[in-house]
Amino acid sequence: MAKRICKTLALAERVEVLKKLENKESQTSIALSFGVNQSAISRIQKNKEKILEEWQKNGNPHRKRNRAGKAEDVGAALLQWFIQARTRQIPVSGPLLMEKANRLAQGLGLMDFKATNGWLERWKERNAIKFKKQHREKQEAGDVTGERRVLELLPDIIKEYNPADIFNVEETVLHWRAVPGGKRSGAKIAKDRVTLLLACNIDGSEKLQPLVIGKSKNPGCFKNVKRLPVAYEANSNAGMTGEIWEAWLKKIDNIMRANKRMILMLCANCAAHVTYVRLTNIKLVFLPPSNTPLIRPMDQGIAANFKKQYRSLVLRQLVNTIDSTESDATAAVQLARKLTLLDSLHLQREAWNRITESTIVNCYRRASFIKQLYHAELPVIDGEDNSDVVVPAGMDLEDFSRYVAIDNDLPTCEEKSDTDICAYVQQSPETEDLEPDDSEEATKETAAPSFSAALQSLSTLRAFMEANGCQSYDSFYSLQSVVYQLNRPNTVQTSIKDVLATL
Repeated sequence: MAKRICKTLALAERVEVLKKLENKESQTSIALSFGVNQSAISRIQKNKEKILEEWQKNGNPHRKRNRAGKAEDVGAALLQWFIQARTRQIPVSGPLLMEKANRLAQGLGLMDFKATNGWLERWKERNAIKFKKQHREKQEAGDVTGERRVLELLPDIIKEYNPADIFNVEETVLHWRAVPGGKRSGAKIAKDRVTLLLACNIDGSEKLQPLVIGKSKNPGCFKNVKRLPVAYEANSNAGMTGEIWEAWLKKIDNIMRANKRMILMLCANCAAHVTYVRLTNIKLVFLPPSNTPLIRPMDQGIAANFKKQYRSLVLRQLVNTIDSTESDATAAVQLARKLTLLDSLHLQREAWNRITESTIVNCYRRASFIKQLYHAELPVIDGEDNSDVVVPAGMDLEDFSRYVAIDNDLPTCEEKSDTDICAYVQQSPETEDLEPDDSEEATKETAAPSFSAALQSLSTLRAFMEANGCQSYDSFYSLQSVVYQLNRPNTVQTSIKDVLATL
């Protein structure tokens, strides 16, 4: 009797088996080439969907068995805490993880649980986690091991997608009322904060509508506004949550389904980016928490350029307000406080619209996996990443760059306490009622302008353009048509016969 072959294939080997099966190779020949029984190949074929799902979620390619950890909820809770800690660049060690696991176990009601070195090693293997010395961002950009791992996984995941169907999504924090602090040390910076979710494809042909997360669900400045220039959500921390992330994904999935389009979405692995969302037309790929901006295209300059555009627009509006009202320039902070969230959302949308195709393509070209896979397919577009970013007169580039970066490196995800984490992994997340925002901006309400007021504004605008030698009135005519069109449902059109009858 032939000796039974007892061998377990690693995840990467099982994926290779599936490739051979797709190429119509026989199970017997594949079994011989991998040194396993034919029944093992048959089981791999039956579990095809599970194997590919694990591969596409960046599972450890060298893991052989998918054992459930001792006290599975503890492992899931510890992973959530670990991702959150790495996002905040908190140094993590084995003893610290075991102590944290024991505390989380108590929060989960598992009083008999005790983390051991063996349990920790198995947990690290299941989640493909390797400890490395924590460095600052520029030093982390040299994390070759993390980069190699992603480069090992990405080719097989994204090779079926065209560049136009591969998107990267990132969140960034924006202090939307902030003004430059000048050279005075300790100058105050406005802390009015929103979190933006920005997404675009790698050939620069499509930018998704920005999602903005604020603190107030219905600020006063939103009164009488039927449609915002961006998608808007709110929670007490103005940060990304699992619920907001899931709702946004489903919305984009519905759009892609309606357009009969399949896309790939590359996203960071942060605590708020839940993985259980059921999607039909979006394939999610989560970049592991140890990975660096070297493989995250948004961090290669797209988000930074957005902030440059936004800060430039804020300063332009501030300077114009000072000039038009003859205000003292020292009143800049007070004038900035008059900027409403609605004003800011319009500026944010304008800033995002100003991000050029060349900026996007150039940033993706610098991402290491793009160099390897799509460098030749991306168009070569002339243009600077900072095109159309106007640095105000009297402000040097160094001061402007410092102003742009005042809210860099801030966490975009809502921080979870141990209690929140335990509730999350037990599938009973706590709901949080939004507290009313009693800030000046939130309580400010404006009446909806009448049609006659809009017509008067158009008349004033045209007179201003005429007096200043406007070269073309096409934009004015378009705006005038929009105003007439918006008012049409609100009125009964007077016939020309009625008008002539009054003459």
